[in-house]
Amino acid sequence: MENSVNYEFYKIGKMPVRNLRILNTGNMYGTMTTEATFYKEGMPFDERKAIFLERRKKVAEAKKYAFDPYKFYMPSQNGEGKAVELTREMVEAYEDGWDLDIPSDILIVTNKTPGVVAGFPVADCPVIIASDLRNGVTATAHCSAEMIDKYLPKMIVEELQSKYNSKLEEIYVYVGAHAGNDWTYDKWPFFAKETFWEKTGAIKEENGSYKIDLRKAILNQLNPNDFETFIVNDDNTITNPNYYSNSVYNHGKGPKEKNGMHFEGAYYQKVKRL
Repeated sequence: MENSVNYEFYKIGKMPVRNLRILNTGNMYGTMTTEATFYKEGMPFDERKAIFLERRKKVAEAKKYAFDPYKFYMPSQNGEGKAVELTREMVEAYEDGWDLDIPSDILIVTNKTPGVVAGFPVADCPVIIASDLRNGVTATAHCSAEMIDKYLPKMIVEELQSKYNSKLEEIYVYVGAHAGNDWTYDKWPFFAKETFWEKTGAIKEENGSYKIDLRKAILNQLNPNDFETFIVNDDNTITNPNYYSNSVYNHGKGPKEKNGMHFEGAYYQKVKRL
């Protein structure tokens, strides 16, 4: 059974998606990363990598091999807003895409490499996906609160505009599952510049605690009315049992089933051949 997803449609466009697919694994396949903290203590990297690959194969089988489980890519974020396009040469460089080091914050996949997945393992932070449907170009980015503070959501769209001459009215935007506005800090968050968060009202103090509204912050940077389609996944990773949550797990203080990361990203579907 696929992960249940609730969507909030701010604007529904008429342009077809043209083989673009959004991938959201939820927690049903296990944690979707090789990070040691989500495995048994002392487990070697090669063993973690093999387990992760088997999980990707199960996802691919569930999706009827619309993508290649070996061709999963995630950049090593540098916090500078750099964008990298996955070219055919990069895809062919390694058998397992997880072996490719890509220092960037925005990872772009195109219809020239069908079956190739660009995305991120996440728990409470949304992956934002912006796609130029006309040109067959899709940009993905892990928009943590810290990177939202650096205006990464806005940079994703600007990258499509500057490098691919994309028009706002032809861009499809998807905001992935994320912590709801019940995400709370006991002090002013370290990542937050007061001018942006106070201006947007995305952080509010209540009885000595600070509630963070990621959606409100994102919508301050991306106006849904500017785009062909704008969709927000309404699943709250804190309360939804189908997701992991760093906030709930809180370094071992919460339930073990919340310790992990789901994978959210995008790919162009492989065309089946007879």
